[in-house]
Amino acid sequence: MRSLAKKPLRADAAAGIGAGVVGLFFIIAIWTNLVFPAPVALGGGGVLTDPASLREHEWGFNQFSKGGPEICANQTSLNLNITLTNTGINFHGFQVIRADTGAFVAGLNKTDLLARGETRHINVDVSRIAPGSYYYICPVAGHRQKGMIAPFVVQSGC
Repeated sequence: MRSLAKKPLRADAAAGIGAGVVGLFFIIAIWTNLVFPAPVALGGGGVLTDPASLREHEWGFNQFSKGGPEICANQTSLNLNITLTNTGINFHGFQVIRADTGAFVAGLNKTDLLARGETRHINVDVSRIAPGSYYYICPVAGHRQKGMIAPFVVQSGC
């Protein structure tokens, strides 16, 4: 009976083992990022007031972004005008939600999405929103988790 321990390791077998170890490392790294995603840092810099203009990547949807700029809505104004431009390849939406419950407050319906290259002007009725802190998000599944979320504040004197 022969023992495997006395045989030298062939180059092709060593390459296969090495590739398996590297592949396992990548699988673990991908799984870790899916199960334990990095926290989204909000507020990519700057504060927007009326009129506000957002392009898809300024809004926070790329790997280097920290979320979009804060939008400050003056509670003494009746409306906040926002221009949205989808510069990406995916559909995107715009919703203002409560920070505590995630309930819809203003913006587009969940199914009213901007196509690639589309620009849309929306009008947010600030008089119907109580002063406080909110978020604006993209309601497309997974986009908020990828960074399409930023502060939306209603206060006097923006």
